[in-house]
Amino acid sequence: MSPLEELKILESQIGGADRLDALKPIYERLDEIGRQNTAEFEVQLVVSDLRERLVHRGVSLRRATHDAAVVALAPPPGAVAPPLPVPLPVIEKKPLNLRKTLAIGAALGVLGWLVLFVTLVQVARNRNITPAQNTPAVSASAPAAAGTVPVDIITTPPGATIQINNDTKCTSNCRVNLPPGNYQVTAMLDGYDPAATGVTVIPGSPINVTLQLLNQTQAVRIFTDLPSGRVLLDGSPAELQDGQLVMDRVKNGQHKLEIVGPNHSATFAFNLAAGHAPTIEGPIAANNLLAVVVSSFGDSARVTSNSAPVKVSLNGQPRGETSPGGLELKNVSAGDQQLGIGEGPEQRKMVVTFGPMPMLTAFLKSDVNSGTLVIATVEDDVTVYLNGREYRRKTRRGQLRIPFLGQVSVRVFKEGFNAEPDQTADVKKGEEARLGFKLRPLPQVASLQVRGAPPGTQIFVDERALGRVANDGTLSAANLAPGERTFEIRREGYVSRRLPRSLKPGETLVLGPAETALAAAAGTLHLVLTPSDATVTYRRPDESQTRTARDSTLRLEPGIYLITAKAPGHMERTERVPVVAGETRNVELALAKEKVEPAKPKPAPTVSTSADWTGWRSESGEYVRKGGSRVAVKTGPLNGTITFTARMLKGGGMFRGPKVRWFIDDGDKVAQFEIDKKRFESKGGEEDAGDEKAYSVQIDITPERVVQRVRVGGRWVVLSSQPGREIPNGRFGFVVPGADEIGVSDFRFTPR
Repeated sequence: MSPLEELKILESQIGGADRLDALKPIYERLDEIGRQNTAEFEVQLVVSDLRERLVHRGVSLRRATHDAAVVALAPPPGAVAPPLPVPLPVIEKKPLNLRKTLAIGAALGVLGWLVLFVTLVQVARNRNITPAQNTPAVSASAPAAAGTVPVDIITTPPGATIQINNDTKCTSNCRVNLPPGNYQVTAMLDGYDPAATGVTVIPGSPINVTLQLLNQTQAVRIFTDLPSGRVLLDGSPAELQDGQLVMDRVKNGQHKLEIVGPNHSATFAFNLAAGHAPTIEGPIAANNLLAVVVSSFGDSARVTSNSAPVKVSLNGQPRGETSPGGLELKNVSAGDQQLGIGEGPEQRKMVVTFGPMPMLTAFLKSDVNSGTLVIATVEDDVTVYLNGREYRRKTRRGQLRIPFLGQVSVRVFKEGFNAEPDQTADVKKGEEARLGFKLRPLPQVASLQVRGAPPGTQIFVDERALGRVANDGTLSAANLAPGERTFEIRREGYVSRRLPRSLKPGETLVLGPAETALAAAAGTLHLVLTPSDATVTYRRPDESQTRTARDSTLRLEPGIYLITAKAPGHMERTERVPVVAGETRNVELALAKEKVEPAKPKPAPTVSTSADWTGWRSESGEYVRKGGSRVAVKTGPLNGTITFTARMLKGGGMFRGPKVRWFIDDGDKVAQFEIDKKRFESKGGEEDAGDEKAYSVQIDITPERVVQRVRVGGRWVVLSSQPGREIPNGRFGFVVPGADEIGVSDFRFTPR
């Protein structure tokens, strides 16, 4: 499910929430989606809008609760207070100051709203400050016991009963702590088809299981022991196959059903309505057949027969006698049940499936010397073997009904599921015998175990980092996708090693000392720095974490490195340097001094000739724009350095400060950035940015990195450094939402 699709579901949940505590998990999920999609501009806009709606909904619910409490305390109209047993002293009544009372009430209402809003904001800040304490949008559960792994189960829609290996555990969305092993997770909700999946729990990070529940449709099922025949639904013909026919998605309304065989026939009318059990309209007419029609929905059903009155039993327990209007059955358990019609030697036994879905089932039985074998598997397209021979049809809607008489051994098979033991049955004349198989899916994920590897060794799969080997020489990774994968073993000072491997579902791949051993190899870099006290950091292009050079000589394993030098009062410089095993080379990093220009009056806007200021107005040395949302000022190749000074002229509000926003569109996606605080943090501590509404910004765009800096106290301070890409045809501009107004000066683009 895409983030925008899930946000649409959360929007409906906000509107349907009727309690304040129902809004908290929605807020937490919004926060999680926002953090997971920071680069998706459209997702961020929707998340921001839904947060505001959630706060407004919370205020409305809080006020409604307060109003209900006031109404509950008021006496009913016309009520007379009972006389007091002791006379009270007379107290002089002062006239009510209506204006003062209304003012106090309004102030209390605003105060309550502010408390709720600040609380929600503080929760979000705490989650951003300490990501390890984030909780998923699932119901609370007890702390995980030692040796267990949290499994978060999310269903669409929520509220489904969750079973794990047929044991009911919780109601979605929820978290279950499970020990390592293989499990089947099943979600069931009235009005929806059950959904199930297999999951393998391996020690490591929490596991997410998502299940999509599909709406159930009304079905009409016809089961006969006739060798052949035709079915007419409202005049439209269909053929019986092996004496049966299942019609899915029958439209609501009045219908007439006719079943015609060589020497048999039956006719009856029925009505279907959404959310209700089917109803039989009028009597059932049958020729040379016993006709039994069962209309069911939830735990209730009605049995109607052309042979009334007739005794009815369910699972061997008498339930009464049918009348022309049928016999109502209550408190019927879901699943396959045995329905008995008649008594003594003439009793007929039939297997009826009951459940949350409205369903009409018609049984038409003749006097032929036959019975019915019912194979129940829950799963569709299951292959069935009778006495070792494959049957020509497979299960449909989790069931297969086979005309049969006598003893039989049954085996079932479906690709991707565990093999189940054979079962036997004795099918008697006029009866239906049921055999149920619970197919358990095979695990659909693989895992990795690293043992005996040198501590600190990095393990990658398909260029994605799995982690570092711990001090005990081990590393575990779960939920790996099956298929052809390439593992890479890396350790500083050694030659990396690539291991192609094929992962199978449910398999745990073990890499031991032989696979993780690396050959020592390194190249040498001599750093020549100007100024000599410059600080040097380095990293690989595919790594996000940088390392600091301790001295002017580096011994590195072969590969490409990004070497960055910094010094106070100088421009930062980054070089892309190849390192070859056994080779020594010098790397000169001479940093240019930053130009400090004396303060002078604001000149006319200085912009590159390639900037487009259409729709802006020149005013007091700035280009000024009001509104317009995302406004591009530079298009084309974006390989170079962009600098500008921007300040907010109008913007912000009661609960948000003014923000300077800009965006970079690389042709594939849009990344948005903003500044809204007076201070910025760096390794040296907090730095004062000066005027909180004006910022001088430098953006260095290369195919390797996008580095953004702000001018603080006469020097450039790095705000962010992110992976880059080649941008042959992109856009850069400012985001000016609503009635906000921004002024831009000193805009330059220097191509690289």
